[in-house]
Amino acid sequence: MRATLSLAQARRLALAAQGLHRPRPAAPASTRSLTAVFERLQLVQIDSVNVLVRSHYLPFFSRLGAYDRGALDRLSSRSPRRMVEYWAHEASFVRPEHFDALRLWQRRAWVGAHRMDSGTRADLAERIVAVLASSRPLTASQLTERLGHVEERRTDSWGWNWNAVQRVASHLFEEGILGSAGRSPSFERRYALMEAVLPPGLARDPALSRDAAILELARAAVAAHGIGTVRCFADYFRLPHRDTGRALERLVASGEAEPVDVPGWPGPVYRDPQRTLPRTAQGRALLSPFDSLVFERRRLEELFGFRYRLEIYTPAARREYGYYVLPFLLRDAVVARVDLKADRVRRTLIVHAAHAEPGAPPDTAAELAAELALLADWLGLDDVRVADSGSLAFTLRRELPGRLG
Repeated sequence: MRATLSLAQARRLALAAQGLHRPRPAAPASTRSLTAVFERLQLVQIDSVNVLVRSHYLPFFSRLGAYDRGALDRLSSRSPRRMVEYWAHEASFVRPEHFDALRLWQRRAWVGAHRMDSGTRADLAERIVAVLASSRPLTASQLTERLGHVEERRTDSWGWNWNAVQRVASHLFEEGILGSAGRSPSFERRYALMEAVLPPGLARDPALSRDAAILELARAAVAAHGIGTVRCFADYFRLPHRDTGRALERLVASGEAEPVDVPGWPGPVYRDPQRTLPRTAQGRALLSPFDSLVFERRRLEELFGFRYRLEIYTPAARREYGYYVLPFLLRDAVVARVDLKADRVRRTLIVHAAHAEPGAPPDTAAELAAELALLADWLGLDDVRVADSGSLAFTLRRELPGRLG
């Protein structure tokens, strides 16, 4: 007989898989604990928006509390790297051992030089590789200068007016020839040959098949999600749905995934049989808009009853909740959402809007206030200022004694 889980049990299983089901540890976060969180999540998405803090820093704060961001930077910028950058869900830090599997399945032609004349691309690629073979890691702008490349600056494509060097370097990154040795203070990739980026002694399989690769990634997605549908697992690393389904069938046959029924969640649904179902969920966290718990929006809505859309690219007049909105998780429910900004000049965390979800418990404002205070302290901000927008704003302001509110 197939096991049946309630939606509440499925939520707790999902939270446990993501390390969000219990209060944060009391001990200060160490490099070891940062590494443990990353290995649990399998990947952390990268995004350039810095209105609050770079998004890849937030998942670790959500799970560990305050920590040294420099320690996290070192995991991806110093050898032996525990995190390497590559395309996965989107641009992401991934586990080095997953790089070869991802390289076989990731194709992001729109960011590279696929439309460039093949002869020009090949010549420039050869020159870029030659420079990096005998230099320290370089950003695209440094490579442009080193190669003496000059071209007329384009202004016809907002956000992607890259010159030929940037496009070819990105193309080589997509192909796995170049890697990122870290990011500059302005968030540019520091390119290096991929062999110099991957940890020394990393076991690699040049004969790895696409079937074996997607099986490896599907297995990792099942462990990271804890429970989900084929669509959920495929979305984690942005893999094809049909191929992920076939890989999942093999995981079921080997006992590494288990079909379950979850009334109210359109299936079929599968769980990680190695993940223990917690009896309660007692965590509390503000979640990055790019947190892996909220990757798959339909999963989030079906599992938590929380409808979430990122409105960064929505015109301001048409936004429903705000520009950079973080869901607030309390115990086993997403109970509120807040539009946040770090005003670094005034050293203030600004809450542009605070909205409670239907059925939010009575302690939502108090718990959210405590979480905002922790976030402000971690970011080195002195105050929290709450604007008037949103159903939770007035109550939240009252719960921030000693701060501007």
